[in-house]
Amino acid sequence: MPQSLKSLVVIASRYPCNAHPTWHVFTRQIAHSFARQGVEVTVICPLSIHRAWRGRDPFRSTEDAGGGATVSVFRPRFLSMSSKKIGRWSTFQWTVRGTRRAVQRVICRHMPKRPDALYGHFMYPAGAVAVSLGTEMAIPSFPAAGEGPLDTVDRMGKEQARRELRGATAFIANSTYLARLMHRELGLETDRVGVFPNGVNRRVFFPRDRSAMRRKYGLPPDLFLVGFVGNFEARKGPRRLADAIRNMDGVAGVFVGDGPEQPEGENVLLSGRLRHEQVPEILSACDVFALPTIIEGSCNAILEAMACGLPVVSSTGTFNDDILNGQVAIRVDPLDVAAIRAALLRLRDNPGARDAMSRAALDWSAGFDIDRRAKRLLEFMAKRSEDRLERRQPVEAASGAGRLQPPS
Repeated sequence: MPQSLKSLVVIASRYPCNAHPTWHVFTRQIAHSFARQGVEVTVICPLSIHRAWRGRDPFRSTEDAGGGATVSVFRPRFLSMSSKKIGRWSTFQWTVRGTRRAVQRVICRHMPKRPDALYGHFMYPAGAVAVSLGTEMAIPSFPAAGEGPLDTVDRMGKEQARRELRGATAFIANSTYLARLMHRELGLETDRVGVFPNGVNRRVFFPRDRSAMRRKYGLPPDLFLVGFVGNFEARKGPRRLADAIRNMDGVAGVFVGDGPEQPEGENVLLSGRLRHEQVPEILSACDVFALPTIIEGSCNAILEAMACGLPVVSSTGTFNDDILNGQVAIRVDPLDVAAIRAALLRLRDNPGARDAMSRAALDWSAGFDIDRRAKRLLEFMAKRSEDRLERRQPVEAASGAGRLQPPS
């Protein structure tokens, strides 16, 4: 068995803060889950100066991860240059460099000892920063890809990304689809990419009494409610879903999120943001969850809905293959509004089948427990770190090269 990791730095370009309390909540969830496995976890999320001013977040804070575990969070300030194209060049390179300097300051000045590994979420800028600092400080690095079309890599360009990421100890993908995309687009060997579908915190996401939740949120007791959770953007399809339920008798939509694609219509009962702790309650008030998304990595919202006992209507895309099957979901062309409507009608009009799918979804979600995922990820990183050390030792012994000392 490989030696277990004792300490881990999670580098994040986004993490919940005062100005953006729902910003990449899934990164907080996995960081907390790492800590519950007995690992000392430090999150470093550089905040651009204007966002730091807006939210007044402290430089350092401590979060309760549950089970007696805590997570240290650092939010160093840096000057972000965003991601603007100037001819063939992009200001994103400056943003990545600023992020790197901010993370390095925290590790060198505020951590008493060098961590056992660096985990960067997503590939850019966090993953690239993990690789760069890992190479310099002789710390194993693990970029984690969760963005469906690798859009953070596109900001930098694939050729440059290939050069900058090649020093990683190993890579983490949250779906088989994404691992194949990384192999095709970045030339990564398949054995360097571990596939770990996302997990759900089943202490938070579990079924509540449906009638009680409808009363709490002022929702009608007798309507067939369709839930949606996600950014209001064309990729996720909130307007396609709103069009699908338009004029559908006895059916209404509950849309949680925000963005430019605001769902509208007489059948839309709720549309807007909720606090994270309210999401499982509103899901429990619904009869079915629908997300006609065009592309995902591994969709947290779908897993959370299933953990609340909801059958799912979502996409036929291969990105859903790891988390959905025919017992828990009806899968359709996400651009076909008529097909989305037909799937919802099928579930509305067949309560027996709907209940069977609900039970199957709840059972299936148990296999995606976030603590189980965190344990497997830590084992993967420990094993790859040990393999890396074994490969390096003969070279260092022969050359007399020494390891970099932990930062003071």
